Order: sequence, then structure tokens, then C-alpha cells
Amino acid sequence: EFLDYPGTALRGSPSAEFRRPLDDCRKICQERSGCAGFDHSSVTNLCRLFPAVASAQSDPLSTGGARQKIQGYGDPANAESWYYASFSGVDLWGGDLVTKGLDAPNAESCSTLCDSRTACRAFTYNQEVNRCFLKSGFDFVQSYPLGRSGLYFKAKPSAPPPTLNADWELFTTSGLIGNSMESAAISYQECMQQCNSDGGCGGFTWVTARPNRCFLVNGTNLYPVRRKGMTSARKNSRTVTPDFVRAVAPRD
Repeated sequence: EFLDYPGTALRGSPSAEFRRPLDDCRKICQERSGCAGFDHSSVTNLCRLFPAVASAQSDPLSTGGARQKIQGYGDPANAESWYYASFSGVDLWGGDLVTKGLDAPNAESCSTLCDSRTACRAFTYNQEVNRCFLKSGFDFVQSYPLGRSGLYFKAKPSAPPPTLNADWELFTTSGLIGNSMESAAISYQECMQQCNSDGGCGGFTWVTARPNRCFLVNGTNLYPVRRKGMTSARKNSRTVTPDFVRAVAPRD
């Protein structure tokens, strides 16, 4: 795929010149492995192919394209840039930079903490306990009404907004009532994975009182009951769209 440089003429020694429409010019260069770039004049319909691109210059009547970014010139129109997406009602699980999280008064403060750390690629703010979890990434997504999350990502300007697939619904300080079976899982994630691989399991309850215990609950109509020392999740299928997306400074 070519990097697009509208309003640009390439500098170098062309290997071929002919008159063709812009789309044909791009296609011919793309099909030739030795073609590093092209430019096309909207006035003369002249297409020039280049085996190497030395540099470029501004030309409002030309359109350029190159396989690699042109050094010392402006950014291509379709280059990937960094963006930030904000999501409500979700918990991103895994990838914590600080296992127990950080104190934060609100989601905006949590977002600021993440923004100040290059290693932070995502975060979840838990409004129930006012904790900020900064993340290098995440393993899965849970629906959680008291969760506010943010995600940094790279994309082209034409890319659609990102969506998250929440396969679980989280219930803190709650247990699921139903036909349950104790499992030998030794972590919350393992408890979830065992339920996920069991077609009859509709959810699970993780008991945090020592020793930790995992209960897999069968069925589909599962409802939580408030219980101290328990965290539960039931299978769910929800596509989450961002509240907003905005461009941000590079985080490479």
C-alpha cells in the first residue's frame, strides 16, 4: 500500500513516463516491484514512475505516492497517527502496570496519569473504589457500569472508530446463585477461562477469602446477590462503541 502525498511532485530520475489517469498510474507502480514511487500531473495526465525517491517538492497540480515515507518531507495523508478513545461502562482486564492500582478522585485524573506515562496504553477507572488501573494492554473486556476506560491506539485517518467486545458482565461484591460446581482454578482469570471453555457454564463466582475458591455456575438466567468477599461474572455479548475519539501526540 502506498503512502499518499497530495499536492506533491517527486524528485529523482524516473524510470518511465506515460500518460494515464491517476488510478492507472498508481496501479502500474504498485504492480512493479522495482517502482518505489510515482507522481501524476492533473494538468498533463503525465504519470512518472521512480525506482527510488530522492525527495519531493510541493506542487498543487500533482499527486505523489511512495512505498516508504519520504524523509525530510511532510507526513503522508494516509499515515497512521495516534488516537485516544474513551469508553463508559467497561472494565479492561489485565496488563496492569501497578497491580493494586493508584488512588485517583475521578476518571479524568486517571486519564491524566496514563497520558503522562509513555508505557501506558490503556486504563480503567473503578468509580466504586476510586482506583485507577494503568495498563500496558489488556486481555479481555468486561461490562461494568462503574468502569470508565481509555485506550490509546494507532490508525489511519480513514479508519472507523474502534469497538470493544465485552464477553463478560462483572459484578463486584456479589455471588451468582444457581447450580454451581467448585473448580480447582487458582486465579480469577483461570476461573473465567474454565467457565468460558464449558458450554454449560453461564458464569462464575470467585471467592477472595483465603483460600481463594472458584465456583462455576450453570445456566443462562443468572442473577447476582450481594456477598462480601466475592466477585462474579456472567457470560455476555456486547459491542461497545467509544464515547469519543481524539487525536493525541505520538506515544512511540
